[in-house]
Amino acid sequence: MSSRSKAWLYAGCIRFLKLHRSQCGVPVLVAACLWSVANPAQAQAEQLLQMQAGEVRVLAIPDVARVAVGDGHVVNAITTEEKEVIVFARNEGSSAVQIWTSQGLRYRYQVEVAPEGARQTQAELKSVLQRIPNAKISVVGDKLLVEGSDLSDADRKRVETLTKRYPQLVDFTSSVGWDRMVLLDVQVVEVPKSQLTELGVRWDSESVGGAGMGVAWEGASRGIEMRPAEAPLALPFPAGIAAGYFGANALLSAKIKLLAQTGDAVVLAQPQLLARSGATAEFLAGGEVPYSTVDARGNTNTSFKPYGVSLRITPQVEANGAIRSRMEVEVSSIDTALSIPTGPSLKTRRASTEFNVRSGQTLVLAGFISRELSSNVSKVPGLGDIPVLGELFKSERFQRQETELAIFVTPVVVDAENPDLADRIRRSSVALDAAFDAGPRINTPVRPLVSLPGAVDGGGRQTWRPHEGPGSQWSGATTGATLDKKEP
Repeated sequence: MSSRSKAWLYAGCIRFLKLHRSQCGVPVLVAACLWSVANPAQAQAEQLLQMQAGEVRVLAIPDVARVAVGDGHVVNAITTEEKEVIVFARNEGSSAVQIWTSQGLRYRYQVEVAPEGARQTQAELKSVLQRIPNAKISVVGDKLLVEGSDLSDADRKRVETLTKRYPQLVDFTSSVGWDRMVLLDVQVVEVPKSQLTELGVRWDSESVGGAGMGVAWEGASRGIEMRPAEAPLALPFPAGIAAGYFGANALLSAKIKLLAQTGDAVVLAQPQLLARSGATAEFLAGGEVPYSTVDARGNTNTSFKPYGVSLRITPQVEANGAIRSRMEVEVSSIDTALSIPTGPSLKTRRASTEFNVRSGQTLVLAGFISRELSSNVSKVPGLGDIPVLGELFKSERFQRQETELAIFVTPVVVDAENPDLADRIRRSSVALDAAFDAGPRINTPVRPLVSLPGAVDGGGRQTWRPHEGPGSQWSGATTGATLDKKEP
């Protein structure tokens, strides 16, 4: 009740008392009227009731005098022996409920009714979303809000799928996923097949060639499992030499470097690729050869075909820390034995695989075998030329050289704060500075402007004279003098 209404009611009570002074009951009535004006029904703070359709809620309020419902289609309320109020949620929506007691108290409720089963669905959604890292869940009315800026692409797709399925879920996550980075250390080595045992890799003796893929090299184990139902690949050193993945990888790199220094192996490429989880990293070490094509109109066009060592790697970091990668390898070279008018042909060795490794493990792909056969005949001078018997003095030695292309891939999960990455940047900067006599100056600080000296004219005011001060290319800085330019 507003203050103006109270004043009018108070004035009406006083006037009524003056008109009916002789009646004995009138003063009591007027006093009650004045008390009601001065002490209105005490209203309690409004409370929020969240219910779902079909639910019943009991409110323990004694001495209930009156109940009012805003929208009877949404909520219905009844009293039982003036001790409690029973609220029935009928349909989805929102309604206000007010309850008065005989002592003058007033209770206010805002009832929000959700569809049937909404709370159970909301609880199930919360349990699913709480398992997503960096996701924040909040409840606003009957809506469930999901927030977060560091979700991966896989988690974002999961949230989008839930949003399409459940309308009460509101997606406020960032539109750009934040996935982990994978550093791929790749070594492409061409090595004689006999030297593969020096690297800890030995194929089955019954193998006759072809591409063998999916071998995980782990120095802490006594053998490396090839494919199912095949014998393990033996290592020529005890398990105690290399403990752990990083020590094993260092030992493997040292062996490859030693074979390359002695000429037994050739390192064709050694790229280090950094890819986002789920993205594809590509590498090509080689060139392009031209070839001609003829279109439907008879026009000759020149195109280029890449050759060399080509890699396409797509790493995916799983929730358990494993790295699932798909790799496509192609090694091609110009075939000089076959030549066609449109251009040279290429010899190609290609393989593709999908593998699972832990961060820091090394995967070995091998089996790209190339054979070269040569014959060398030695004989005893003179005696070897004797017919028939001369064959006894000859010795034929067939030399067969088998080279195998081995690809070693070591994926490592890294982040921007990794100290090894910072160390690589520092060492790269040092190497660049050492390679050039005067390295390029980047981000050179801007020098402040030099303040020009002031000059005083005849009126005592300061003026600027460009022929004076440091850096001036003129001599004779006196007023009215002839200014001669300094010779360089």
